Amino acid sequence: MEGKFTYDYPRAALTTDCVVFGFDGENLKILLIKRGIEPYQGKWALPGGFMRIEETTDQCAQRELKEETGVSGVFMRQIQTFSSLDRDPRGRVVSVAYYALINPTLFNSIVITAGDDAADARWFNLEDVVSVKFLAFDHQIIIDTAIEKLRQEIRHYPIAFELMDERFTIKQLQTVYESILDKRFDRGNFHKKMVGVSANSIEFKMEVNNVMEEILYYNRPRKELKKNTGILIDTGEVVSGVKHKPAKIYRFDRSRFEELVRNSDFTFDF
Repeated sequence: MEGKFTYDYPRAALTTDCVVFGFDGENLKILLIKRGIEPYQGKWALPGGFMRIEETTDQCAQRELKEETGVSGVFMRQIQTFSSLDRDPRGRVVSVAYYALINPTLFNSIVITAGDDAADARWFNLEDVVSVKFLAFDHQIIIDTAIEKLRQEIRHYPIAFELMDERFTIKQLQTVYESILDKRFDRGNFHKKMVGVSANSIEFKMEVNNVMEEILYYNRPRKELKKNTGILIDTGEVVSGVKHKPAKIYRFDRSRFEELVRNSDFTFDF
């Protein structure tokens, strides 16, 4: 068809917003930006902005996150579309929301830098953002929806490990699950769920009391290594440089997880 096509209907503007969850090794946090322009100048909000005509929503979310915070190359998934008629005082604006997950190594290495129309960018504790309603636009609703989305997906998919470094302790993994699901688990039961149970499985329990301590690894004697039947691999290493009994270091066994899922032998329900 030749010529210029015009729509008979008015078009809404399209934006993306991103709920960035970061785990620092001890607490789950959310990244917010302080708006430098109206509307809601000086208010805290999610990083995001208007989609360019040549972009997909995925590309827009990634670009806006980098421009406003300096964060890039992270795990990201779409949540849903938000289209309330009065969600933006500038006019008819529809937003496609995403969540992103950042592990401790990236959390502690990236430099959060406010840019574009953001006056500031900062990490907030998850519980503070959830309990105190202080955000611009409908971003509180978007965050609440993102948390519910995480709670659904963490029961069926191994997304919690996107918040973990390649090597981690059971306590760190349990902290992430408890923060997202807003409930507490028995340490022994959580260990059995993730590591599994074998004839000589968990007689040698270890735990880290301060997960912010620097993790240094050294090998344990082979006789201490147990045959795991869950989805974690005992690396043969423990946390070093601590005064208390050091915690074992594990890594996620993705192939084992996929095998258990194929056989319907594993879910993340507790």
